[in-house]
Amino acid sequence: MTAEGPLYVLNFVFSLFVFVILMNWLYYKTGRNILISVIFHLSVNINNEIFATHPDSKFIRTFLLLIDSVYVLIRDRDMFFNKDTYY
Repeated sequence: MTAEGPLYVLNFVFSLFVFVILMNWLYYKTGRNILISVIFHLSVNINNEIFATHPDSKFIRTFLLLIDSVYVLIRDRDMFFNKDTYY
């Protein structure tokens, strides 16, 4: 299977969702500070470039991000599921 296979595409799309959960959590928890979100995104991009990970290892990263996202969703469920909390 090549790095452009359908499984890798699905992993990329799924990793977007778990990454956005963490980015939004950081954004709201820092008082809507966009700089923190930019720094977080930049650090992830730099990490990917420095270590030049193999496409298979990105599944591991997605799994770890999923664990973090689930923890954040459980810990701060009011922030994500209560519409009156952060408007």
